[in-house]
Amino acid sequence: MTAHAVARHSKREVIIETAERLFAERGYDGTSTARIAHEAGVPSGLVFYHFATKLDLLLAIVHERPTPSQVIRSATQGRTVRRRLRAVVAVMAEELERDRAARIIIFREAQARPEIAARGAELFAEATTTVADVLSGADDIVVDREQVQTAAELVVSRVFLDIVALGQAATAAKRHAPMIDLVAESLTTPRPRTEGSSF
Repeated sequence: MTAHAVARHSKREVIIETAERLFAERGYDGTSTARIAHEAGVPSGLVFYHFATKLDLLLAIVHERPTPSQVIRSATQGRTVRRRLRAVVAVMAEELERDRAARIIIFREAQARPEIAARGAELFAEATTTVADVLSGADDIVVDREQVQTAAELVVSRVFLDIVALGQAATAAKRHAPMIDLVAESLTTPRPRTEGSSF
């Protein structure tokens, strides 16, 4: 890669990072491309050199992230459901906090923009499927895949709510402990069979 190409790439990244921060703070509609360019320290024309429209810039922010599967699969250590759940919740909380601005943007802008809503749905589906895959590999799992998938949806929703919507990263581990215990118990305790109705 030439020095010129590196410089172009770094300016593009600066624009994305600046827009991400401003969109999270002020909202998409409350942020002009002129403001983005000013705070990024680049000419306004450079924003449109890299992104044809402001919406293209927004889409770059929500698409150019590490995928949930890349992050969550690192939590496969441990042989039990409880250990895997603890690891999953820890890595998800850490990643969501680090990438909180982008997640706030998705959460907020999904209501008005179908493209963002679709991306949010993709990320949620990928996260829940990956969590279910991780939990399904535990030695002590006793339930079927459908129940594991439901548990994964609960875990992902709760962690997202706490970190992104409520901003409670600092107390995440403590707040999630009862959920981890409840989910682990439900996935590892055989349920008694019911043999027909008594009626």
